[in-house]
Amino acid sequence: MNPTPLPAEKGFPVGALSELPQLLRDFGLDPWELLEDHGVRRDMMQKPLTPLPALQHGRILQTAVEATGCAHLGLLLGQRATLETAGPLRHLVLNAGTQREAVEAVVRFAQLWHPAMRIDLSENNGQAMLALSMEGRFAGEQQLLTACLAAMVKHLEGIFDRNWRPVQIQLALELPAVTDPYLRFFRSPVQFGMERHVIVFSAAGLDAQRSLAAPHRHLTLQQQLTEQEAKNAPDFRTRVRHVIESLLPAGDCNVERVAELFAMHRFTLYRYLQESGTTFETLLAQTRADMATTMLQHTAMPIGDIALALGYSTSTSFGRAFTRWFGKSPKDWRKSMLGIRRNLAPAPELRAA
Repeated sequence: MNPTPLPAEKGFPVGALSELPQLLRDFGLDPWELLEDHGVRRDMMQKPLTPLPALQHGRILQTAVEATGCAHLGLLLGQRATLETAGPLRHLVLNAGTQREAVEAVVRFAQLWHPAMRIDLSENNGQAMLALSMEGRFAGEQQLLTACLAAMVKHLEGIFDRNWRPVQIQLALELPAVTDPYLRFFRSPVQFGMERHVIVFSAAGLDAQRSLAAPHRHLTLQQQLTEQEAKNAPDFRTRVRHVIESLLPAGDCNVERVAELFAMHRFTLYRYLQESGTTFETLLAQTRADMATTMLQHTAMPIGDIALALGYSTSTSFGRAFTRWFGKSPKDWRKSMLGIRRNLAPAPELRAA
């Protein structure tokens, strides 16, 4: 599968790599030679919440795997993780009144610092399932995702107690040649070749009270993070539009492909978009309309090339769709806009092409 780019802002804090230098030293390597080759300097670790694109994290881990020959390097990195790189989230978790509040805080607010990662928590028949997935496909993605899952297990140990263990671990990895490192760390059954990375654990203790709870402090921090969430977190429909924009030029944009990149079934994608007040077909049409007007106004691309860039098989089918959207052909629309250099308003909500 070809790498699928993520928007530049989608990433993780550089502090997620804070244990990698020592890990590389353990393998007899100079860590800073490798890290600096990928744009990470020593001084950046002094500000661990500084965002670094997920693609950059992935490339670093992939290079580290190749340099060390260790196929489970992501696991080793994740098992050294702490909540120190999560800013106020650490204090929110420590002051939560119940185990459930602490877990839900991690699930909800970790994505403020890790926006490339999706975390879902569900319960069924007395078991809780915490699933992790990435928005795109890129080099080192599985190493990064495995590191995140191992880190999440460490966070859950801190929320419950050191004797807490998952009921089962599910990994979207091919069965590795060596499985002992996974079994030693998780100390529970591990299934490979699964659809997603999932931690399955007993839901029985979720409503237990926490002895160190400080409800007023917890509420204050929660309000602060909620405000930050409202400012920073893009809605789901915006994220889907980013993916559509990246897939259209390759002629590979359909609901199945988009759902695959979000690590979900197409029916789940339909449901999430419905909850956001739109449909996949509407978003596809609106994205095409926005891209079409931008290319027609701000480039000299032939209309046939624009049609191909928008995923249409012929310029005729593109012309019919464009006329339906704007009441005139692409050629006539371009003529009417000739000489105008202004930002276009977003296209209105449209029916599917």
